[in-house]
Amino acid sequence: MDVIKTSLIIGIAVTFYYLLLQWPTEAKTYQEVSNLDSKINTLNESDRSLSEPLTTFSEPSDVEDSSPAAVGETFVIENDDLLLNVDAKSGRFVYSELKNISKEKDQKLPFQILGKTIKEDRLVENLYFANSGFYTQSQGYLDPQFSDMRIEKREGSSTTYYLEGSSGGLNFQRKIQFASSGYRVDVEDTIISGLSEKITVTPYVVIERDDSTLDSNGWLYTYLGPVFSSTKDNYEKYDFGDIRDSSYQNKSLGGWVALIQHYFLSAWVPDQSEEYLYQARYGDRSDRYSLGYTSKDNVISYGESITTKNTLFVGPKLPDQLKDVQENLDLTVDYGFLFFLGKPMYWLLELGNSIFNNWGLAIIFLTVVLKIATWPLSAKAYVSMGKMRELQPKMQQLQEKHGDNRQAMSQELMQLYQKEGVNPLGGCLPMLLQMPFFLAFYWVLIETVELRHSPFFLWIDDLSAMDPYFILPILNGAGMYLSQKLTPTPPNADPMQAQMMKLFPLMFAVLFAWFPSGLVLYWLVNMVIQIFQQWWYSRKAA
Repeated sequence: MDVIKTSLIIGIAVTFYYLLLQWPTEAKTYQEVSNLDSKINTLNESDRSLSEPLTTFSEPSDVEDSSPAAVGETFVIENDDLLLNVDAKSGRFVYSELKNISKEKDQKLPFQILGKTIKEDRLVENLYFANSGFYTQSQGYLDPQFSDMRIEKREGSSTTYYLEGSSGGLNFQRKIQFASSGYRVDVEDTIISGLSEKITVTPYVVIERDDSTLDSNGWLYTYLGPVFSSTKDNYEKYDFGDIRDSSYQNKSLGGWVALIQHYFLSAWVPDQSEEYLYQARYGDRSDRYSLGYTSKDNVISYGESITTKNTLFVGPKLPDQLKDVQENLDLTVDYGFLFFLGKPMYWLLELGNSIFNNWGLAIIFLTVVLKIATWPLSAKAYVSMGKMRELQPKMQQLQEKHGDNRQAMSQELMQLYQKEGVNPLGGCLPMLLQMPFFLAFYWVLIETVELRHSPFFLWIDDLSAMDPYFILPILNGAGMYLSQKLTPTPPNADPMQAQMMKLFPLMFAVLFAWFPSGLVLYWLVNMVIQIFQQWWYSRKAA
């Protein structure tokens, strides 16, 4: 049996199988909403999916209470990178706008995370909010009824927004602090009792969203759903299907909760010195998911107050910024089970971009560095291939000697390998060695938001999108075919396996036609260096 070809087939088949596992499942379709204007005006008043504390997982209330704040009135808070709208009545962060990240390439429309999604001038029911505040058994979730905002700016440093409001004999204050840039928002909520009797209040934070996807990612499978970090598990995925099957609860000292999607996320991070009850549930009537945490109950009397501090992050998956917020928050940049390769690969990619100021050149830089690092191992493989090429005449003689007796041929062939010190697996090692790096870079590519809409040269204007003219996939197929030609084939090779190997360049070319051009560029550069190595060591052997 041809061990080399069989090993190659197994290695490539495993890669194909893993990639096929990433094929995205059918996404929930949008529900179009008619009568757009009236829907926008009434959503803030009737949409109350968290009318009971998270601990009870009860259904939303239909009770509408009057308020001095106008329905739909919002306060705008912003820095150089992020704009947020705070609903005056509920205190919710109802809309977010990433100022310097466009929704589509070459368009000025900014990317939106929180809010009500408008698609082709129609409102769709993708309601996505974040909030922090207080809850009582008697009044439910407390609306702060913010009616006043003042701004305090420090030149080149930070901006602080102060919101004040009152409702039901209670006074509310919210302090929101922004750095001049970035996507971190420090939120400090205070409740002051003006009631004669004692009340028990529960601080909480929450993120609410439905499970509809925002776009189609084709081959790129990316997780959409909640993630929790706790003392039990510092990175625990509990997806929408899990929540529908069983609500989530977990007590933890510190931790965080996030809702992640392709390239972006929203997250709440509390004070790490306190204990919290992390929760998630599904509301049948609201058709949305709620995830968040509550801290311990507090009893306050007239004139007493409670203050809670939390950090909200709404933005792209930028590892450095996420790690600055909380040590483990950068785990939301998920490199899969090959994270130990993915993290250093991202570091090299970022280093390459800092040198060349081009993410395409950074990919080439990363590939060259990896090939240099693995060169000694690859060299042994190509030396082995060169020795096998020198043995071709003797191998041909064995084939003529034994004819169709493949068993005898294989036995003498193995003896020849041992006598000449040739490793029959050495020739397939370069290809097998590439597989884990290829899979790791697959995850690095789809998790690196900096590659989104980043151009390379000429026709490649977006490294996160497929090659529009299929030039890179075709070049990859041609390179793989040439590499096969440079690889010696034992005379006892199985004809069926040989035919399958001939199809691999075509299969990979078709597969890569649907992959992001950045990933195909990585494989192409890798292939070019591999062909050079094969030629070089074949030349030395000759």
